[in-house]
Amino acid sequence: MTPFDDIDEARQAIEANRGPPEAFLLPISDVLQDPIGLSMAVITDAILAKGWDLDGFEQRNGYRVYRYKSPE
Repeated sequence: MTPFDDIDEARQAIEANRGPPEAFLLPISDVLQDPIGLSMAVITDAILAKGWDLDGFEQRNGYRVYRYKSPE
């Protein structure tokens, strides 16, 4: 799994996904985990536009893998 280290590439992957959120994993490099959260805010906007909810994440060596789910 190759983590995204570019905001636009992560956003494009989200927008291009046609499957259910439960089948989508989003690996985000730690370089995008800025202290203010600006990078993740842009990525989260794309997730919210799909109508998905966060279902947690797993911290790995140098990146996080985010999971999503359908709204309850």
